[in-house]
Amino acid sequence: MNESENASAREDATPTHARFMVLTLLCLVAAVAYVSRNAISVPAKLIQEELDMSLTQMGWVMSAFFWSYALSQIPSGWVGHVWGTRRALTAFAILWSIATALTGMATGFWMLIGVRLIFGISQAGIFPCCASTISKWLPKSRRGFASGLLGSFMSIGSAFGAFSIGLLLQGIHYEGLQIPGLSWRTIMYLCAVPGFVWAFWFYYWFRDRPEKHRGVNSAELEIIRGGEVEAKPEAATDQEQDEHGEPTPWGEILTSFSMWMICAQQFFRAAGTIFYMTWFPVYLQKARGITIASSGIWTSFPLLSFVVGNFLGGIAVDWVLQRTGSRRWSRQGVAIVAMLGCGLCTLCAYFVSEMNLAMTLITVSMFFAGLGGACGYTVTIDKGGQHVAPIFGMMNMAGNLGAALLPVIVGAMFQAQFYKPVLILMTGIYLAAAACWMLLNPNGTVFEEKRSAKRE
Repeated sequence: MNESENASAREDATPTHARFMVLTLLCLVAAVAYVSRNAISVPAKLIQEELDMSLTQMGWVMSAFFWSYALSQIPSGWVGHVWGTRRALTAFAILWSIATALTGMATGFWMLIGVRLIFGISQAGIFPCCASTISKWLPKSRRGFASGLLGSFMSIGSAFGAFSIGLLLQGIHYEGLQIPGLSWRTIMYLCAVPGFVWAFWFYYWFRDRPEKHRGVNSAELEIIRGGEVEAKPEAATDQEQDEHGEPTPWGEILTSFSMWMICAQQFFRAAGTIFYMTWFPVYLQKARGITIASSGIWTSFPLLSFVVGNFLGGIAVDWVLQRTGSRRWSRQGVAIVAMLGCGLCTLCAYFVSEMNLAMTLITVSMFFAGLGGACGYTVTIDKGGQHVAPIFGMMNMAGNLGAALLPVIVGAMFQAQFYKPVLILMTGIYLAAAACWMLLNPNGTVFEEKRSAKRE
């Protein structure tokens, strides 16, 4: 064997690291999406006043995104399956970036509603595509970590967006440095830029399957597939797409009790979490007496805590699985503890009037909420089998129906001057999520569960 052949053999024996770049790209799109999605929350009061809208109307504006987002989950999952993640996610990112810029051009209530509906449609395919990509690009033993990291970057986007938008609205005034604040319209234009940049980068570099990526060698394929390596094509073209699997058995999915529990826990978890991304700054302003600019900064703390919770939740899910070999302990057990902890801390915050202590409790509650996020994503990927994208889309649809309802309910509560009792509502929501997890069977896939029940 000559020297060049020896070098080639050594390169094949050392795994490449394309899978880590894939995970990086997925995390970045989650962060970018959440910056643009939640950019409206901190300046909500300014937008409401400038466009002469009531609090209830502003609630409908915030809610509009989640209605179209929820109802587009299954269709967008289908688009991701047919087009492939590369083409679908690129198109989605470009469309929501256009919608972000259009938000800055809004002239009234109905235009804002229309823009938010476009937002929802364009962002609906993000996580079905991401879940499908995780199932193809990462080994099963790292699904929890990947899910937790993905959830963390959603909150990094939300926290960074809330903090930076608060600063941009307020301006910087420090020891002679005077930078005036920007208008909310200018901020919307700025928030549109990252989505375009990400879309072009992703389309150029990414491929739907590792076998089709020139940067993946056989050693990395073996890690990803756990020893079940598929033959890598000698040449991969841009037009290649994932092979179509068998038709999705919707009858088995829709009649699965576990699937309903997955959807129910996501409904409650998403409803609870979205409060902090929509009405929480207004809650701080009205119930705690915080200024508009300061509310954006305060809001970033529970969102950052959610980031940490998501990240550690992913690690915990994988660690418990490796230690016990039990999905029940690693998925269900971690989730139940997380939801109960979240509900308890939120309830305690309701009874605390001192701002720092109340915010500490709320921040801890969001840590627990994040801890449970990785469980929801991981169990859905596990239960999805060969149909991860449509099943994940169904789960995410349920979550976003909850996220769509909550801003309307809270907006009506705030319109009636019920500011502090909103924490009681949040407590009940997280306790309901805990109950759903107690009833969920995390073992096997949805389809194995149904077929096993038929045999019995």
